[in-house]
Amino acid sequence: MNLPLLFRLALNFFGKLVRHRGLIKNMVVRDLKSRYVGSAMGLFWSVIHPLVLLASYTFVFSVILKQRLGDEPGTTSFAIHLFCGILPWLVFQETLSRSSNILIENANLITKTLFPAEILPVSVLLANLVNHLIGLGIFLLVTLFYLQKLSWLLLLLPVYLLALSLFALGLSWLVSSVQVFLRDTAQVLTVVLTFWFWLTPIFFDEKRLPESLRFLMQLNPLAAVVTAYRKCLLSFELPSLQTLLLLYCFALATFLAGGLFFRYTKRSFADVL
Repeated sequence: MNLPLLFRLALNFFGKLVRHRGLIKNMVVRDLKSRYVGSAMGLFWSVIHPLVLLASYTFVFSVILKQRLGDEPGTTSFAIHLFCGILPWLVFQETLSRSSNILIENANLITKTLFPAEILPVSVLLANLVNHLIGLGIFLLVTLFYLQKLSWLLLLLPVYLLALSLFALGLSWLVSSVQVFLRDTAQVLTVVLTFWFWLTPIFFDEKRLPESLRFLMQLNPLAAVVTAYRKCLLSFELPSLQTLLLLYCFALATFLAGGLFFRYTKRSFADVL
């Protein structure tokens, strides 16, 4: 593997994003506004949605099912445990789902102007990160009320969120470009994400998996992020450094592969769209 070449490619991708930061900012603002266009409360819905999600989890799992955790440290509330795990998953799922059709939705920009199409999935990711931070802020307030404390380990969350963002962006570039040529890609992605969700330790703890299946967690970058979120926010344990390094290997490889594939197929977008 030519590491200097990969390093230069990574710098090239990041440099292009920095050069178009103004355009990306405008696209993110437009994306956030378009989600709630005509709505009286506008962006405030970004606060309501995670609150309703948390309230519904609490009612179903704590009141109706009376579900409790086992010996997992940090909290006995299954709803809080579940909400903590689902926060990073929602960023990933929403970014991939919305990016799959983003090039087709903006075909007029790609076919009629010299538009940097690679920033479209980036704008989707950043808009979802805004909603994620809102949900995370609400979760921290609930956690502080429930556990009466927060840990300095929450400062590690940006490290994992960056890895998740690189991984999601690489896959977004891949699926968005394939969707231009194969319009069934978005439907296939929905099926894949459904299976992926249940193979990620959101509703369960990876310790409950049989030994023979735990290798699936090592191959799943989302499992590392979900586990790190729970350790930093609920059990106040330092996540594994080895797992973090493996996560970044997955993330950077996917980021570069997706970027290179997008660059290669980009030249044909205008003809197909």
